[in-house]
Amino acid sequence: MMQHVTGYGSIFGLGKLSILALLALSLLQAAPARADFIDGNQLRLYCTSKNPNDEAVCFVYIAGAVDAFTTIDLMGEKTSGTKRQFCLPDGVSPDQLKATTMQWLARPEANLDLAATLLVWGAIKDAYGCK
Repeated sequence: MMQHVTGYGSIFGLGKLSILALLALSLLQAAPARADFIDGNQLRLYCTSKNPNDEAVCFVYIAGAVDAFTTIDLMGEKTSGTKRQFCLPDGVSPDQLKATTMQWLARPEANLDLAATLLVWGAIKDAYGCK
């Protein structure tokens, strides 16, 4: 029996968040390959912009970084028995992750010249680090 599949996400096995991430990344301007994709200044600009495309980049960047951190955390726990660093409660929304990150970026001691991933890591670790 042949199964009917609708939508490109279903065809390629991608979830809605993955499709949103691909869309947002396609909106970014082409830049030379660098280890630090964007810095804190750029992330803050995306997150404070009134442009819906920039807002999408902000949400996807932060959610993607947090997803990567928690995935690596879980893998370390399951394969090596290392203690988890991130303990996000169920139901934390992208809006909450953005607000947490923006509060971190607004601190006087925040160095926005650092890679945005490091700043997101610090914000999420500070707010949702395991005790």
